[in-house]
Amino acid sequence: MYRSRRSLRRPRLRARRGVALVLTLMLTFAMGALAMGAIYLNSNGQLVGRMAEREKELRYAADAALQVGKSRLNNDPFAMPDSGYTMLVSDGAVLGADGQAIAGVRYNLWAGPTGSTTGQFGRFGSVVAEAIGPRGARFIRRLELQQESFARYAYWTNKETTPAGGTIYFANGDVLWGPVWSNDYITIHSSGATFNDDVTTAELINSPNYGTFKKGYTENANPITLPTITALSKLPGYASSGSLSFTPPTTGGATTVRMRAEFVAVDLNNDGDSTDVDEGFVRVYQANAGQEAWTRADWTTTKTSAVNCGDFHRVVVGGVASWKFFPAAVHGTTAAYAWARNLWIAGGMTATQANNHAGLTVQNIMSAALAGGQPAHRCFLGGDPHLVAIERNATGGNVTGQIGGDATTFTADATAGATRGHWKKWNGAVDPRLLLKRPYDASYLFPIYRGQNTGSKGVIYFNGTVMLSGVLRGRVTVYSSAFVVYGDDLRYATDPAGGVCNDMLGVIGTEDIVVADNAINTPQSANGIRNMDDTKDLYLHGVQMALSESFTVQNYDTGPIDANDCGTVNVGRGCLYMLGGLIQERRGAVGLTNGSGFLKRYSYDRCAVQIPPPYFPTTGRFLDNRYAELDPGQFNISQLFQSLSPNF
Repeated sequence: MYRSRRSLRRPRLRARRGVALVLTLMLTFAMGALAMGAIYLNSNGQLVGRMAEREKELRYAADAALQVGKSRLNNDPFAMPDSGYTMLVSDGAVLGADGQAIAGVRYNLWAGPTGSTTGQFGRFGSVVAEAIGPRGARFIRRLELQQESFARYAYWTNKETTPAGGTIYFANGDVLWGPVWSNDYITIHSSGATFNDDVTTAELINSPNYGTFKKGYTENANPITLPTITALSKLPGYASSGSLSFTPPTTGGATTVRMRAEFVAVDLNNDGDSTDVDEGFVRVYQANAGQEAWTRADWTTTKTSAVNCGDFHRVVVGGVASWKFFPAAVHGTTAAYAWARNLWIAGGMTATQANNHAGLTVQNIMSAALAGGQPAHRCFLGGDPHLVAIERNATGGNVTGQIGGDATTFTADATAGATRGHWKKWNGAVDPRLLLKRPYDASYLFPIYRGQNTGSKGVIYFNGTVMLSGVLRGRVTVYSSAFVVYGDDLRYATDPAGGVCNDMLGVIGTEDIVVADNAINTPQSANGIRNMDDTKDLYLHGVQMALSESFTVQNYDTGPIDANDCGTVNVGRGCLYMLGGLIQERRGAVGLTNGSGFLKRYSYDRCAVQIPPPYFPTTGRFLDNRYAELDPGQFNISQLFQSLSPNF
């Protein structure tokens, strides 16, 4: 088909009115939306920032309130209730650093005991603060507090003077590890002393330039007071619940003691150690009237009275040869002691040798030359199975019943022929493993572990004077209403040098805590000065607390002055190795600079901070334990304390 060129020409485009305006408006709206978004975002950021600042402000207010509560508890011993909770502050103002109230911010504050409220593992409490903003926003924080145990101190005294008022010095290069506290003036001698932890006094430090303070020192602190007898009134009841309450026959000092407690660790599962949780026991011996020297193992050179000290002889019973102990008092040439001489002859002595040895003096018996393999001469506390020849003397020729040192020679009580005293009997169930291991004294071992003694709370109480010794497996507080006497070493079953906190002992004496001057702790004169114990030094593990007076050594100013070495220093009784803490009313003496007594070698046991002895007294001061933030929407103060306190 034919078309003209004209018909193929495209129509002319013409501009549409209003398009540019629409585009302009669209761009304007878009830019406006972006601007509004930016404004909204900026406003929202500012709002979030203000909210964060307000939250931070409320948090600071809550934390400040918690510190107010902690300060109140530390300065008012009656602020913390015994149970439940109390409101310390209602609608209180929060003060800024300038002392002015922060506008619009108020707080409420509560406090009460939480956690285990028995005190067995320490005393805990909580302070709860609720900070409230001007528009009702709330921030709630809880501070759990632990009351400071006296066991945390390596050294604590109320008085740093002698009973006559004389000044006692830190001197001669004394080195102390662990926190030190005194309510009295601390005086340092020009010979110097080093303190490796905090040092605090309620007074001043005299001559601080002579001391080396690794962590500094604090003066003019608020005093801390020792616990009263009333504060300890629950301990006897705790002991009774586990049949661990005893009444000694005396209440006087070290020379009067007639009851002793010996800790015993037994390998029940035959794994080669006695460190398992259920392997700790204690046995208690009570001597008859007039047997104080026997109980204490006092030294004497009168042969008929030398009933605690002696030597070992080789004997053969039932075809088996072994070394057995014979007190000096049974070394005699008369017919009454023929049983002993016959045993020695059967063990290898000639009749002449046996007669000659039997006629020796106490000094010569205790200094006689030792044969190959013969154990050293020893002394033992009254009631020890090694002293069976004295306990069963009435049995005459019953030789197998009179050779000391076996479990079979354990003499329980008067019904077994005891003439000097008896061991207390445990009336509860006896572990079958213990019966197999120690059939002769199993019924006289009081279990410490709650699995074997369901009533045990870790407290042993003596309503009188008691002597302590032995090997402790477990965690125990020993409380005496009178004096505590150490007759021999008292160590933990688990070596504390390994840093394992298996064992813990607290010892509380209402009067003094005294190291006995006996044949075990003090070297004696037997053709020269000699040690009559298995070690020349004394080892004490535990935290010692003497409420009325001091931890001290009996007759520290008499006796030998150069019998034993303590490191490079020659002294009378050797080293006194104490691991734990020492808390006392007045600083007591353990020796003199002339060498008499012991030389101190004290170490700090940090386990006492982590796991103080059961129910051990506290200072009344609260220390931070941990913080927690609470949901305001679910907050109910009554329900909170009820959930935190099983005894609520």
